[in-house]
Amino acid sequence: MNMMAARAVLAFLIIGTSLSGCSFLPGFETCEGTELSVAELDQLPALDLRPKGAVSVGGGPWAGADCVDDTTGAWLSATRFYAYGGTRKEVLEFYGREAPAAGWHPVDDLDLGPDGRVAVFCFESSDRPSITLSFDTPEMLREVYGMEPHPASLLGVEARTWFSWSAEAELDGSRISC
Repeated sequence: MNMMAARAVLAFLIIGTSLSGCSFLPGFETCEGTELSVAELDQLPALDLRPKGAVSVGGGPWAGADCVDDTTGAWLSATRFYAYGGTRKEVLEFYGREAPAAGWHPVDDLDLGPDGRVAVFCFESSDRPSITLSFDTPEMLREVYGMEPHPASLLGVEARTWFSWSAEAELDGSRISC
């Protein structure tokens, strides 16, 4: 094989795997065989923490747990979406109190900032997956997650605040830093 053909094949493999999310080049991990670790992450007790009155908004491809495989590698993720009749500040105060009691500590200051801002907060434990609290706008829920932003009205809560509480881990279920 001449040098030009070898370069073309190599370029095809690199570009093709980058665009497709496939991880078959050496050194990349894949989601193959991670079903047990995904199920264990989905059962992480801290994922059940939520303020009283927060209603789970399930469904859609982003709720629940799965293995994510993209061009940077693979990892595990478990997400819960909630609608809440209270304020973002009340949600943050709840997790600022309850997450440390369960063994997760905020990585940065829990300053909420101005309303309307997309805010993300990360909590770490020394030996368990990191957990992220994210406040999303109804527009983001619609565009990024494909969720209708007001299904909680069907669940009996007036949604003023939308947030997700999610955990991420390595393929074997071990800790990922924030």
